[in-house]
Amino acid sequence: MAAALAACAQTVPRPTPITQAPTLGPAAPTRPDDGVLRVGLLLPLSGGSASLGEAMQRAAQMAVFDTGTQVELLPRDTGDNPATAGEAARSVIAQGADIILGPLFSKSVSPVAQQARSAGINVVAFSTDTAQAGGNVFLLSFLPQQAVDRIVGYGASQGMRRFALLAPRSAYGQIVSRALTEAAVKYNVEAPVVELYDSKLSDPTELQQKLQATQVDAVIVADVGNRLSVVAPMLGYSGITAKLMGTGQWDDPQVSRQSYLAGAWYAAPDPTRRADFETRYAQQFGGPPPRLATLAYDAVALTASLASQPAGGNPFNTTALQDPNGFVGIDGIFRFGPNGLVQRGLAVLEAQPTGPTVVESAPDSFSGAAF
Repeated sequence: MAAALAACAQTVPRPTPITQAPTLGPAAPTRPDDGVLRVGLLLPLSGGSASLGEAMQRAAQMAVFDTGTQVELLPRDTGDNPATAGEAARSVIAQGADIILGPLFSKSVSPVAQQARSAGINVVAFSTDTAQAGGNVFLLSFLPQQAVDRIVGYGASQGMRRFALLAPRSAYGQIVSRALTEAAVKYNVEAPVVELYDSKLSDPTELQQKLQATQVDAVIVADVGNRLSVVAPMLGYSGITAKLMGTGQWDDPQVSRQSYLAGAWYAAPDPTRRADFETRYAQQFGGPPPRLATLAYDAVALTASLASQPAGGNPFNTTALQDPNGFVGIDGIFRFGPNGLVQRGLAVLEAQPTGPTVVESAPDSFSGAAF
């Protein structure tokens, strides 16, 4: 374990098995038996998210170079259309892909998974839609449920017993609300106070009055952008002394460095781990990478790590991907559960205008009770 973690602290970070991967199964007979490991990479390279897809592709190419493992990357454009994503999956499968990384959008996962399932290969997608996981689909993403669980668990360890949630009345707000309710049961704290507000909220007076009438130790604000700038400052000037907390959405310099969030806590990967990657990306491409770029990097580096294991056949089978000891990437430790969902070791961070500081470090193994 120590050797694997040390390897990830070197100049070239890459997901490394914390222990040896299990014995690997045979490759699907439809793929060419030429010794070349092919990795399909499905990203939106056209349409409204093209800039994000292009950045993720650059990060993936960096991972191929950094790891030095002989895998052939097969990039394809999914656009914004599920049908296009399905065609992209068929294309890389026809070229002998041993695994597919992507797509990014929830609506595109199903057609890609169907094609991959017929070919007997797995999919590591970047969607946060947990309903898409399972079978041959693994989600390597930042799940809001895990960030909520982490911050509530830490708050409970600091003596906090009463949590409130302020979130938009949206699918995301409902996900965070359910996650908070589950975390309250898990950590044996009181049932949370949940206030969902309209997506066009401009006046927080009603929320302020409700919170002032409720005794809570912490208020989680699950939002970003203009609504966050309306809701979060309200807590301070209304005399509410509860600790301000956030979700993984705050793991973005444009959000976490806002002065009105100073001192607030949120859960996310430790940013110091990805600092080298971000610096090198900016040097090569003239600007900082989007936050999701690390997903593509770690996904490709994961395949490189599994490809280097001494075993025959397709090294990207389900048993290898579900190694319970997990892997270490530039976003910290992660592993895939039997349900296909990623589990991550997250740090507790404190937002500051100069950048976040670590309040509690991320775990370095999955042996703790929290997992």
